[in-house]
Amino acid sequence: MKKGPFCLSLVFLCASLCCSSQDMIDEGRTLAKINDYNLSVSRFQYQLAKELEMDEDFKLTHEAKREFLEEIIKKELLLQEAKRLKLDRKQEFLKAMERYWESTLIRDLIDLKSKEIDKRAYTSEEEIDIRCKEMKKSKGNLPPIKVVREKIGNELKEEKKTRMFKEWISDLRKNAKIEIDEELL
Repeated sequence: MKKGPFCLSLVFLCASLCCSSQDMIDEGRTLAKINDYNLSVSRFQYQLAKELEMDEDFKLTHEAKREFLEEIIKKELLLQEAKRLKLDRKQEFLKAMERYWESTLIRDLIDLKSKEIDKRAYTSEEEIDIRCKEMKKSKGNLPPIKVVREKIGNELKEEKKTRMFKEWISDLRKNAKIEIDEELL
């Protein structure tokens, strides 16, 4: 009876060893060594894949891969030299990193909130009808309603999203404890 769990464990171990991913194998293989830095095959493949995503015109050939590797080597050499000169510890660098970190964090928060708001924002047919009537009164001659209806619906939705976003920021401020020393201002 004890053979069952042992055999099952052995099968699981063999399967996991046989099915290990290529990334795990490649992570240990060094494509290039740049002083004390080892560029693994998987890291190179990851960076190359990102480049392919960003540059649609990038044609993947052996020569292109070699040129891309050379760019990575140049970048690494420059980083190593900057670190050797301790530029990464200078106040200006640290302030720039702080600003970048803050900007990235705020951008990510805004993206997250925008997606959330986008899921909740909608326009009703009645709202579109009201806007169409208002436009007809103020502008008089409009293209047929069927033509402008979708555009009006999109505009109304964008207006709602903007309003919801401003309300969210206003709520953040209302719920925060903010003290300002007016004399120092």
